[in-house]
Amino acid sequence: MILLFPVLISAQAKKDSTALSRFELSFHVGYSRPMLEAYGDNVTINSTYDRIFVAGESILTSPNLGTNTGYTVQTYLKYSLFRKGYVKVLLNLGYNILYGIYPGGEGYDIGVRVQTFSAGIGSEINPLGHEKKFYPGIFGLLRLNLLGGETFHKAGLSFFKVIPRYGYSAGIKLNYRLKKTIALFLGYSYTYDNLWSKQTAEVTPVDDHVIVFRDEASTTNGLKSNRRVVYWSLFMGMNVFFK
Repeated sequence: MILLFPVLISAQAKKDSTALSRFELSFHVGYSRPMLEAYGDNVTINSTYDRIFVAGESILTSPNLGTNTGYTVQTYLKYSLFRKGYVKVLLNLGYNILYGIYPGGEGYDIGVRVQTFSAGIGSEINPLGHEKKFYPGIFGLLRLNLLGGETFHKAGLSFFKVIPRYGYSAGIKLNYRLKKTIALFLGYSYTYDNLWSKQTAEVTPVDDHVIVFRDEASTTNGLKSNRRVVYWSLFMGMNVFFK
């Protein structure tokens, strides 16, 4: 019996030395598609080439934002509450851009860009854990979003003053465990960047080319309905597990 102790201690030490940390780093890149009032395809420029119109109106009060495509880059620091990774806490930093580019005057394209820098916190659930070869996951995040952007022709014309908004992102993932410390994944997410803290921004800007973003309609600010910055994304990425 005494002779078994060294063997058991050695086996436990070997097991502990190969155990992974509960911390994990994840990142993904993908395609984004605007929805609702973020989407639009009627963008024109006036004859003097100094003002862009979306659906016949200035971007200050246009019914939509005139974007039709985009891309996203997101990073996550994860902490597993259980060794097998059933539930994880997420910290997120990310960037998303929605834009529309159209033929313009003088041989230059015209367009609109709406950009979001975000920081969020949330959770991920992996019903099978993360030790299987294939394992699904679902996630949700509450996020602080810094929204900005511009209209452009040759260079920027009207600029959105960067403002904070609060929203969420949620999605699903299918993960493939490439080896012990690396997994690849494909996923889909739905994101609403300005669900909370929309503003009427009633005051007309002093500088006509710097716009305080209006996204909540009122009887006096020119918006007939709220402008929701919503988009879905398809993405691929990698999970890196720390030893």
